[in-house]
Amino acid sequence: MYNRYIRNDDGGFTRQSHTEQTPPPKPQPPPVEPPPEKPPKAPPPAQPLGFLSGILDRLHLGDIDTGDLLLLLLLFHLFREGGDEELLIAVGLLLIL
Repeated sequence: MYNRYIRNDDGGFTRQSHTEQTPPPKPQPPPVEPPPEKPPKAPPPAQPLGFLSGILDRLHLGDIDTGDLLLLLLLFHLFREGGDEELLIAVGLLLIL
């Protein structure tokens, strides 16, 4: 806030007139040019599928969790080797969870 009353040498106050000054005009910003267009990027090269990835895709097992696949492999191995039936049941129940 501006103080319009200024103190004199004799202790009195005189009122100063206040003229509103408009701020100077702002300089205009330079014109904005659009950035030059870049050529489209080439798609990344396709990576060769691994042996197991190819098998999983052919059997449509790509959506199954890796842990579930390992449990299925363990169950199959235990079943083929004639493993303990209680262990087979326990691993099968673990697969259900």
